[in-house]
Amino acid sequence: MKRFVFANFFILILFSLMLNAQIDMELFSGMKARCIGPAGMSGRVAAVDAVVSNPAIIYVGAATGGLWKSTSGGITW
Repeated sequence: MKRFVFANFFILILFSLMLNAQIDMELFSGMKARCIGPAGMSGRVAAVDAVVSNPAIIYVGAATGGLWKSTSGGITW
């Protein structure tokens, strides 16, 4: 039981440290979009698009009619 509590505490501390870390967008500059799953989108997302001249700007259209915009490459919306 003590190991379980210690492991959960360690994981909680680790995640809290990760959330406070600053994300360097340069690390992701070499990444390109690719298909890694089924052809159809799941969930309530109807469309995803990015601005060609600025790939950090992403738009997501929800099936219910909402529109989400990210200017940080999908980190925040």
